[in-house]
Amino acid sequence: MAPAPHAPSFPSTVTVRAEQLVLPGRDAPVALVRLDSTQPGGLIIWGSEALGQLRDVLRSVDQSAVEAIVVTGNARSFGAGADLKEIRHAQLSGASDHYVGLGHEAFGVLADADVPTFSLLTGQALGGGLELALHTDHRVAHPRTGPLGLPECRLGFFPGWGGVHLLPHLVGPAAALRTIVFDSMRGRHTRAQEALEIGLVDVVLDAAPGTEQWDPAWQQWVAGRLAALDAGEPRRRAGTPRDVDEQQWRDAVEQSRARAERTWHGAAPAPLVAIDLVADARTETRTENGAKAVAAFEELVRGDVAKASLYAFELVSARSRRAADVPEAAPKPLRKAAVIGAGLMAGQLASLIASGARIPVVMTDLDDERLAAGVARTRERFAAQAAKGRISAEQAEQLGALVTGAGGPQDFADADFVIEAVFEDLEVKKKVFAQWEDVVRPDAVLATNTSSLSVTAMAEDLRHPERVVGFHVFNPVEVTPLLEIVAGERTGDVALATAFDLAATLRRTAVRVQDAPGFVVNRVLTRMFDEVVRAVDAGTDVAVADHAPDPLGLPMTPLRLLDFVGPAVLHHVGGTMHRAYPGRFARSPWMDAVVEAGLTHVLPTERSPETGADGYLAAEAARLLERTRAEHPGLAAHAPAGAEELLVRIQDALAEEIGAMLQEGVVAGPEDVDLCMVLGANYPFHLGGITPYLDRVGAAERVLGHRFHRD
Repeated sequence: MAPAPHAPSFPSTVTVRAEQLVLPGRDAPVALVRLDSTQPGGLIIWGSEALGQLRDVLRSVDQSAVEAIVVTGNARSFGAGADLKEIRHAQLSGASDHYVGLGHEAFGVLADADVPTFSLLTGQALGGGLELALHTDHRVAHPRTGPLGLPECRLGFFPGWGGVHLLPHLVGPAAALRTIVFDSMRGRHTRAQEALEIGLVDVVLDAAPGTEQWDPAWQQWVAGRLAALDAGEPRRRAGTPRDVDEQQWRDAVEQSRARAERTWHGAAPAPLVAIDLVADARTETRTENGAKAVAAFEELVRGDVAKASLYAFELVSARSRRAADVPEAAPKPLRKAAVIGAGLMAGQLASLIASGARIPVVMTDLDDERLAAGVARTRERFAAQAAKGRISAEQAEQLGALVTGAGGPQDFADADFVIEAVFEDLEVKKKVFAQWEDVVRPDAVLATNTSSLSVTAMAEDLRHPERVVGFHVFNPVEVTPLLEIVAGERTGDVALATAFDLAATLRRTAVRVQDAPGFVVNRVLTRMFDEVVRAVDAGTDVAVADHAPDPLGLPMTPLRLLDFVGPAVLHHVGGTMHRAYPGRFARSPWMDAVVEAGLTHVLPTERSPETGADGYLAAEAARLLERTRAEHPGLAAHAPAGAEELLVRIQDALAEEIGAMLQEGVVAGPEDVDLCMVLGANYPFHLGGITPYLDRVGAAERVLGHRFHRD
């Protein structure tokens, strides 16, 4: 018999120590439990050894000799959650009960303490870090506290260390479910002020850690709470049942369950398990609910969805820290940038570069009026951010001053990085580069924000094509983290290295893509859209066709996406793909008619709520579809039988297209496709990236004869 595999070691990266401190105006000391990372300034990550340390230190506190226990983190982190390496081992070994149970044991010492307990949220508190804080009676924050959240459902499991029981009793079931399930699946976290508003923290003290005000501020507040308890105010222990009407609790649970099923169509089991545990938390004790959570966690974490979700998270985390395939050449230092164009996308690019790189950005356009309007809109973006509290008014003014309009070609002459954002037409872009090549510095990098056109063709008539690089920033620019860096056939290493360096400065995750029509995201999405519209052209019910891809979990249906980007834009990309790959991408008679008619949407809107006879499409779009179907009766032979058959067609089409992309060398591997789709198309974590999904549903083997991931 083969020997059992050696269990890997997960040494603690956390230090835990307790000391005594007498607070202002008090006589007895409190036990101050300090959490820190073994790495200077590092995050506090809870592995099983660290949990054992915490448990032992907390148990060693002589509660008869102190009047409270106060837990504090380092300046960066109160706790950044569980050790995902240990979670990954639990997935493979099928043994998570000890690890998860140890968290309940360690944190439970605080919840069961005989003396009042407090958490000082010194930095971020995510996952297990926030669950630790929930086990204390009170949570104290400062204006920079955060992010706060429970991201576990997004990773394929749920808050396994008591959050599903403690949070609903603290903030109510509706707010708790929003945090545990829906904020988690969206990747959304909470900041201090919002946490105060929902009751997640007790107070936000107007002082920041690392300053002389923080220690006196929290000490005085905690001393005040202890004085109130001395005066007879009842202690509010962690997990104390809320006075919530039974029906209100049930309603919150049922509404969340219906929303989860409607949103993820059963493809994400973790939210439903979390909702069930919150439902049970109304009548169960913390210990009862915790025992149930340990068992549910072990079953869930071993499933395909949790494995896929963790794969996606680890992929995004690794690539956000360091991009792959970056040339070894030294990047060009950037002191000034220029944007050709002053439209909406050009303005977003200018504001992104100015705010991210903190360098001057000069814009130009065809006439002074357009240019002035574009510069004004860009500066207004900074003012809007200040109005929302994201930056100060002074910062908005400083950033706005970095963006100017060119008074003449001489204002472009000293730019180190020039990016065009003009109309998506190859000849137009070639003329723009030809016009500015003689104006800008001979070593300036020339970048294009094209979403589908050939970077190689764009540079072919220039004297220095090696300095032309694709720099595809996705819309909306402020929130989409992906950046496709496109290498043309003659793009040089310096241009590529400079593009990667700027992407990192702008805090974008960059993926190197070889020059091919549609690159990655638009190529995959267009192939999916192509299959859906083919079915519509052939006579499939429009609502059935539009919702057939729902199990993929994309944030929008194909026709919602069409309306979001605009029929003309998506049709233009589709035309590019059809010309490049006519055997796989078709021309849609209906889309031709929609664009020719100048329609800006095909689904009803608030301003234009009229529908056609099918009740799904906008009236004019429905009329055009009826006409084009009559003009092309031969297409009906290709209509799928229903949503399930169409979904299989979509799956097979995506497997075929991604297989072709990998064979062409558009990206280095399937991981790059997954990264692009997660970050550029908001492809859901719970499916783990598109290629693991296509493996699981059998599409890769049906079409390619092998899985994308062969392990």
